[in-house]
Amino acid sequence: MYGTSLGLGNASVVGAPSEAVLARVEQTLAPQRSAAAKLNASISLTQARFSGLGQLQSALSVFQDLAESLAGTGLSTRASSSAGGVLGVTTNASAAAGSHEVKVSQLAQQQILVSPEAQSADTRLGTGAPAVIRIGTGDSSKTITIDSRNNTLQGIADVLKDAGFDASLVRSSTGTALQLRSASGEANKFSISVAGDATIRSLFGAATQTQAAQDAILTVDGKTIKSADNIVESALEGVTLKLTDKGDSTVTIARDNSQVAKNVEAFVNGFNALQDRLDNLGKGALRGNPALGQVRAQLDQLARSAGGSSETLANVGLSIDTNGRLKLDNGILNAAINANPEAVTKIFTNEGRGLADALGARLESLGGERSVVSRALAQADREVDTLQSRKSALAQMLTVQAQALVRLYTQDAQLGGASSLFDLFA
Repeated sequence: MYGTSLGLGNASVVGAPSEAVLARVEQTLAPQRSAAAKLNASISLTQARFSGLGQLQSALSVFQDLAESLAGTGLSTRASSSAGGVLGVTTNASAAAGSHEVKVSQLAQQQILVSPEAQSADTRLGTGAPAVIRIGTGDSSKTITIDSRNNTLQGIADVLKDAGFDASLVRSSTGTALQLRSASGEANKFSISVAGDATIRSLFGAATQTQAAQDAILTVDGKTIKSADNIVESALEGVTLKLTDKGDSTVTIARDNSQVAKNVEAFVNGFNALQDRLDNLGKGALRGNPALGQVRAQLDQLARSAGGSSETLANVGLSIDTNGRLKLDNGILNAAINANPEAVTKIFTNEGRGLADALGARLESLGGERSVVSRALAQADREVDTLQSRKSALAQMLTVQAQALVRLYTQDAQLGGASSLFDLFA
């Protein structure tokens, strides 16, 4: 840890100290070993707490996504496309029931450029004199240099990939070519300029466009929409269209009572899985942690109060056991759905007052960017930094003390590789 030569005042000790010297130094510094052990233990505990809080935040986020997916109309809507070969469709919580006419007249696609062929991927191109290539899409561009170190198709492809471009080699019976692919969308077509070596200039200047960059073009209920991607989320609120071909389709978003029971069961399973995760964290890294305690208390309160009274929940087959888990009676739930699906839906999502609505909103305040968990994470991170600084300072102090003791105990002995004392902070 300290090398093989230490300057110790007027003396210089080279090599390893004797066992007798090390034993005396070890004995003298024994009290500091206890302090170091306590500091290391504190670091381990704080790092475990930081990790546990990260796991807590992740678990809250997973259930928040589930709860929010059932808010709005997401609990009981489904979407279909009359032409599955033209487009697929999915909905989220904000989708509203209705029917929409969609016509896809053009799919989004990448630009593809293919260079002239070289004999092989490793054939040297040009003289090796520098060539500066400025390449980009839209308003963004990068500059790369090709010279004698990389003036092959493989070298050029590697440099382009390192710069973030989709570059590959295409081999045929007659040779190897460089292929470049842009991101999809008209605005992402390549802009390329080359200065320097003539062969490199010719390589890019003579590249063939085998496919042009273009936007997807579609009309939704008569309104024309352009998209750089074939996954379109802006056409209808709460609806994602996945375009696969040109053609016409009727997109239908409808209430789907058959999905209510399935979604309620998913919600119950998700809530209980979250509680299991909180239990495990409470038995381990977050035992007695106030942030975890606050999360558990608020989730329990919401589960018992949101969506109506315990009697209301019981009418749709829901109850809460002594461990804070939701219990679901599928028979009661299905009977309630058959009798009044609207009333069942409102228990979970009702203009922000339903059980899924309330839990989704509260989870954001508990695990989001400015939440109690985020603050606890930031505090744990600061504590780890502070403890690591103390550890570094203590290691430095012990180094100085050990060197002084070695000089005191043996003026002429050699010292070098350290024993357990010097490995204390390894």
